[in-house]
Amino acid sequence: MLNKQLSKSTLAKLLATENISVEYRKVQTASFDIVNRRLTLPILNDVTPEITDLLVGHEVGHALDTPQSYVDAAKAGSSGYATFLNVVEDARIERKIKDRYPGLRKPMSIAYRQFTERDFFGIKGQDVNAMMLIDRINLHFKLGAIAGIKFNAEEMVYVNEVENADSFEQVKDISERLYDFCKAELEQKRKEAEEEFEKRKADGEFDDNEDFGDDSFGSGEGIEDYEDKNPNDFDSGFDDDFGDEEPEDNFDNGYSNTPTFEDVMPNELRAYNDEVKSVTDERLQKSLKSLAETKEIYVGNIASQNQINVKEYIVPFKELKFFEDNFYNDPDLRDYERYDSTLLTKFEAKNKNPIAYLVKEFEMKKKAAELRRVTVSDTGTLDTNKLHTYKFNDDIFRKIGSVAEGKNHGIVMFIDWSGSMMDNLSGTIEQLITMATFCRKVNIPFDVYAFSTECNKGIRKEYVPTANGQLQIDNFSLLNILSSSMKNATYRKFANDLLQVAEAYQPYVNHRRNYKSNFICDNMKLGGTPLNATIQVASNVVNDFRKRTRSEIVNVIFLTDGEDSSTLWTDNELGRSQRIGPSDFRSVSYIEDKDSAKTYRVSDKGVTPTLLEILKDRTGCNLIGFYILPKSKRYFQNAMSRFNMMMTDDKYKQFRNEKFFSVNGYGYSEYFLIPGGDDLSTEDDSLSDILGEAKDVSARKLKGAFLKMNQNRLTNRVLLSKVIKEIA
Repeated sequence: MLNKQLSKSTLAKLLATENISVEYRKVQTASFDIVNRRLTLPILNDVTPEITDLLVGHEVGHALDTPQSYVDAAKAGSSGYATFLNVVEDARIERKIKDRYPGLRKPMSIAYRQFTERDFFGIKGQDVNAMMLIDRINLHFKLGAIAGIKFNAEEMVYVNEVENADSFEQVKDISERLYDFCKAELEQKRKEAEEEFEKRKADGEFDDNEDFGDDSFGSGEGIEDYEDKNPNDFDSGFDDDFGDEEPEDNFDNGYSNTPTFEDVMPNELRAYNDEVKSVTDERLQKSLKSLAETKEIYVGNIASQNQINVKEYIVPFKELKFFEDNFYNDPDLRDYERYDSTLLTKFEAKNKNPIAYLVKEFEMKKKAAELRRVTVSDTGTLDTNKLHTYKFNDDIFRKIGSVAEGKNHGIVMFIDWSGSMMDNLSGTIEQLITMATFCRKVNIPFDVYAFSTECNKGIRKEYVPTANGQLQIDNFSLLNILSSSMKNATYRKFANDLLQVAEAYQPYVNHRRNYKSNFICDNMKLGGTPLNATIQVASNVVNDFRKRTRSEIVNVIFLTDGEDSSTLWTDNELGRSQRIGPSDFRSVSYIEDKDSAKTYRVSDKGVTPTLLEILKDRTGCNLIGFYILPKSKRYFQNAMSRFNMMMTDDKYKQFRNEKFFSVNGYGYSEYFLIPGGDDLSTEDDSLSDILGEAKDVSARKLKGAFLKMNQNRLTNRVLLSKVIKEIA
């Protein structure tokens, strides 16, 4: 993964103590050009910071200590000898770079352990002490004690020489002698294995024509056992012409079930294939090549926060107007067409008890969280009430409890103001007013923005090309429709207007939309879904909110019923230049953020999850997503497929009954699917609705009805109930 790699070029220059040239290119392996002093690093996929540090430190070690004669010596010998030279030289330059920069010891050690966990050396399931000396030396110096390598007295001479090698001439001398030693070692191991095979064969061990394989000698699962085999040569043991019967001439064509030595050769020998080499070095190089990005690479730069003037996008509540003037005061309007100034009062009366219940739930959760932060310690003062227990109790001192301070929370919410939200807007606004009322009661600062393509402060901004490679930000606006900074009269006016909008956009009745929607101002009408653009500027909004409200933890909420494009385009003087989106068969995209010095691979689900990851890193926020779905099982099944989750009836039942289903990923800290339409309404069932028309009700049934009614208060206010869980 390109993440964090590009920022390592400066580190490489500092380690090398010279202004070497550092390039990240689409190559398979890292390399250093000794003559031109150029360090070339591959763009890697799925790597950790420790692996990146290891690769940079290793190649800088070559830059500092490996001469040109190394390249000449490697070319002069065989490919097997080159692996010997590489193992010994790696041990020398890694020891020297860690001596120069002790801070590299830990990340390099961790990286090699990670290589082992991924079986990059190909030793999983093998007896490493049965391997050739060169491979045991390689594992010993790269993995250390965790490899569990054993050496005899003769072998320790070579181990000590490798450990103390100071010059390349010494490396070359050790490699030549090691090569000769291992050549004799391979011949001896092969001879011993052949003798063992002949002995077992003479004892009749293979006479019964039983299955034989790699377990006949040694152990393990050599990863290269089948690499050179042609898949077309595989013989299933059956012939279609004979049905279920074996052919009669099974042994008449020169074939026999009696194994040869080559058939049962131990994996530790088979891996060398009669060639003296370091197989662990070969496997490591091959594994590293598999990490290299081989597709065409496109990189887009997300706009830096200091480049974004957030005032160009935010429409303050003081400049907002929901309805045309005549809607408020035209005497010719009929009663059902007129503005209703009592909607908020009615809504508060209807939701008074449920909100009070939720406030109580919040206070209880908050108190429980406080108790979890209590630490008890001795005061050093004797507790007179415990003195009489001194003979059998050591704890006779007074205790004192201290409570760690909780962190202040704030909420910034972004609501989809698009045309597809029409049937969901009524319930969404009810959920929103419920949350705002709750926040005002418990003194949690909040800001609510509707992201819209229809309002641009009355003036649509002209397109101005940005620097090459920067991601475009579509034309859109953030409408500050509610805020804790509003005075009470302003808040009540805006909340009432929003409830009037909710009434105007209630689901169709008699196939007609409420007539009041005709009076909504053009700038407040529903449009597109500029979700990606909103996320790109949201970091400025969130960080400004944190600074203004002094909130230590900001909970950022996105509520949508649709998605933005899965791709973005970079900018240049001529307009769109390069597509940044999910990877395909020929290309892969990255987004670079200079603010956090990170580069992110674009998710296979599109740019939106990647932009959300950038938002979390830029702000440190707790990111919560709500995705509104129709209650249809087909839509829920499609959503499960999109999130790579198995569709089950139990999951759909939870979605219908509890009015939410939690999914993992997509860039959010928490992501909830919630049903839309009438299911978003905060309308509660009364006790009589739950009990029905029964006249005689038992105490048990009445208790159950009360519990269900209280539970519905949480279920019907899914937005608030999930937020309470996060901030309590």
